[in-house]
Amino acid sequence: MIGLVYKKELKRDFKVMLILTLVMTGFISFTLSIYTSMKESMMAITELYSQMPEAFMKALNWEDGQWEHILGFYATYFVYYVPLFTGAYAIYLGTTVLSREEHQRTAEFLLAKPLSRQEIVTSKLAVLVTYITIPNLVLWVCGISWSGIDTGFNETFTQVSILHLYGWLVCLFFGALGFMATILMKRAKPIVGPAIGIVMGLYFFDMMLRITDKAQFLLWFTPYKYIDLNLLDPEYHLNGWNVLILGGAILVMSGVSYFFYRRKDILL
Repeated sequence: MIGLVYKKELKRDFKVMLILTLVMTGFISFTLSIYTSMKESMMAITELYSQMPEAFMKALNWEDGQWEHILGFYATYFVYYVPLFTGAYAIYLGTTVLSREEHQRTAEFLLAKPLSRQEIVTSKLAVLVTYITIPNLVLWVCGISWSGIDTGFNETFTQVSILHLYGWLVCLFFGALGFMATILMKRAKPIVGPAIGIVMGLYFFDMMLRITDKAQFLLWFTPYKYIDLNLLDPEYHLNGWNVLILGGAILVMSGVSYFFYRRKDILL
């Protein structure tokens, strides 16, 4: 029965996932194709960036000379395409995949099936993870392909793979956050606007902290802190603590969702 619910939910959310994947793939392909075809001309733009205050350059993930390599160029724009835009989709999906049953008053039919509440949460979370993972996999392949074509796969594969792993975890973080938030509400409803506002707000909060260079400890409370964008570092590697913190937060929010949904009064 849980498999049937999973398949049904996949069909309901397929179109949005497909559109998101195509749009984000188009953005990444367009951005990286500009670099590969206009590499020399792109260097002129760096002069404009170099005139900005150092704090702004840091906030925009840019350093002098960074665009001399496609990895540096990709790191500048990656945060917009994956953890920001795709993260906004993830939190949208998290707030709707379960809450719509109560909001659209179909929870009565779902609960009437031979399914425990734990199984319902499991099936919904499985859909959430699936439809966050698919776009991230496609975007990873896209990033690997364009960067490898420009510079060589041996020079870029590991760095881009690690970067996209961070992005995938941040998207899962936002998805789990949206999922948990709707369960904690008295009457669940898809809070799409406020949820996307959280994704954007955390990003600008992160940016402002980097610009001001004050209260840096607050960065630890934003998921963007755990994305290492320093791809040009010869010792660039997967930071186990970043993965552990993001993964732990995802598991905690999922556990909270299970706990409270089992005790939640479903309003029909």
